[in-house]
Amino acid sequence: MADGTMPAPPASTWDVTSQQEWTELTPGSGPVAGWRVMFTTGMGHTGTVFVPNAQYTPDNVRRMIAEKAATMDQIGSLSSSGS
Repeated sequence: MADGTMPAPPASTWDVTSQQEWTELTPGSGPVAGWRVMFTTGMGHTGTVFVPNAQYTPDNVRRMIAEKAATMDQIGSLSSSGS
C-alpha cells in the first residue's frame, strides 16, 4: 500500500489437527500454563498458536488461529513475480 502498511490478509480456512497442554517460559513473568494448538490451513500450511489458560475461550482460539492462518497463507502465496 502507498502508506507502507500491509493490507489485511485474506480469510483462510483451517482445521485443528492436535492440541497439547503446555507451559511457556516468559522472561520476567515466569511460567504460563496453556495450550499449544496445531492447525493446517486450507492451502496446506501448518502452524501452532499458544493460548494461555487465562485467555482461553473457543472464540479467542478461533480468532488467534484465523489470524495466523490467514497470514501464513498470504506469505505462502508470495512469489518473485510480485503476484
